[in-house]
Amino acid sequence: MAYSELVKQFDRVRDYMRDFLIFGFKTRDDFSSKSTRTYDNERRRIESWLGESLRWTYRPDGKTMFLSMDAALLEHNPLYRAWQSKSFTDNDIVLHFFLLDLLSSGIPRHAEEITDLLAVEYGQVFELSTVRRKLKEYTALGLLEGHRQGRRLCYTRSSCTLDTLFPDQTNLAPLLHFFGETAPLAVIGSFLYGRLDRENTLFRFKHHFIVHTLEDQILLTCLEALRCRQRLELVNVSGRNGRERTCVVVPIKILVSVQSGRRYLAARRLDQRRFATFRLDYIKSAVPRPALPGDEAYRSQAEECLAHTWGTALTSRERLERITMNIAVDELHEGYILQRLRREGRGGTVTQIRPGLWQYTHQVYDSGEMMSWVKTFIGRIVSLEGDNQAVIRRFYQDIQRMTALYGGT
Repeated sequence: MAYSELVKQFDRVRDYMRDFLIFGFKTRDDFSSKSTRTYDNERRRIESWLGESLRWTYRPDGKTMFLSMDAALLEHNPLYRAWQSKSFTDNDIVLHFFLLDLLSSGIPRHAEEITDLLAVEYGQVFELSTVRRKLKEYTALGLLEGHRQGRRLCYTRSSCTLDTLFPDQTNLAPLLHFFGETAPLAVIGSFLYGRLDRENTLFRFKHHFIVHTLEDQILLTCLEALRCRQRLELVNVSGRNGRERTCVVVPIKILVSVQSGRRYLAARRLDQRRFATFRLDYIKSAVPRPALPGDEAYRSQAEECLAHTWGTALTSRERLERITMNIAVDELHEGYILQRLRREGRGGTVTQIRPGLWQYTHQVYDSGEMMSWVKTFIGRIVSLEGDNQAVIRRFYQDIQRMTALYGGT
């Protein structure tokens, strides 16, 4: 069977690209559940999309593949090409253009009338069931709109177009170029600025999380469940051993790490009766399920917990831990330090003790999560105190080990 770049389902593409690019550094033997032909086909498909960005190296256990690129040089996310590849039959492509051309007049037409006109206008005979199925599919995609006229369902082309959304397109290109690389579900922006036929010459990004597009379908499902107050049935893949586990959760909120860029779903895990966070790139599938009484109580409890949570982990602890950091700041020349404390402090208070000495105070459930951020102020920290003495001792022990390693007083 010949290799084809086209795909039927994006879920399969996402699985392979996640294995190749996110988990990374896998060899051909690591895909034991797949045939070698399947492995080779998927590898060649990904290579055709990513070009020189896909690299490989030889290790003792075999040839491994990985993604390597300079994000600062990217004009657009190359992984969007995965959304642009879909298989179709001859009838699919012919019927696509005939339907859109036939309905371009703006006159509502029902399925039987459309089927007859396809034969009269274009000399093509299609089964009524085929036309009905394609009309239903395009209505679900938003390409067409269905309107009831008596007992019949009539169709017109969607009124939502680029021209109706943006009548004045003078400054549209920069907006779409920025949106198409940074926002959640940004592949939509990529499709739109592809219609403009203009290159992105304005924007480059230091932190460009291009792999987010592989999880955008999961993100959309989670957001829909949040909007409709539904439950979700998740199939989650372990990042440690690759095992798949199924669980039903009450979704709470989407969290994004400002350090790694990773996105998480905070949820109440019903089988374990606790709150948990799931990395979106580890969720293989998400299916909405009906809500049940008591779900809103979980959401209220989680919101209260999130108000005093530093990272993405939702803890079951009931006692808040106070942490106080005194740092030396020249407020006349180092206002950016104070700005950083207020911007990154996540609800903590910043007060001046005396000229040149400022205090940051916060109450969280797990002060240990704060230490990676606290250590970014090393060299300015005058004192660090807190309720969790184990965390405070570990901080000072780390400083002592650094002093012994690098020297100093």
